[in-house]
Amino acid sequence: MTFRLMPGTGLVLPANAGVLRFGMTEHAAQWTASTLADIRVGGWKCGAHWTFFFIHHGILVTPYSCTACAEQTMGHLIVEREYVLDRAADVPVAFGDFDLFGYPIHELTEALAPSDRQLLLPADVDPQSTHYLSAVRLDACESDRR
Repeated sequence: MTFRLMPGTGLVLPANAGVLRFGMTEHAAQWTASTLADIRVGGWKCGAHWTFFFIHHGILVTPYSCTACAEQTMGHLIVEREYVLDRAADVPVAFGDFDLFGYPIHELTEALAPSDRQLLLPADVDPQSTHYLSAVRLDACESDRR
């Protein structure tokens, strides 16, 4: 039961639930995610055409389309820990061979290649921190909004 981040592609959902692919319509993304969890629509995100979220075993996933995304298709994904940031997450969020929510930040920065660190870790994260990562995001859309 692992979430798998695939830069340029999207997010592979656990339990063979499918893949949230960049370029999906809102309906297709919701349909795919609904095989794993209840979808929560509503809320507001600045500059978003649409957004929704779902929670699966303490992992909060928010796909959305911003005003710069082609044809209002999914161009962004945020994967967050819902709670308990002082230990590894119960469900792995994998990038290659690494569980991004399973190791303290300082261990991730030692193991990840510099280009992967830049892609996955927020700019304000202290690379020497002994805390665990709280969120990662992937973007396929080239918007200026971050």
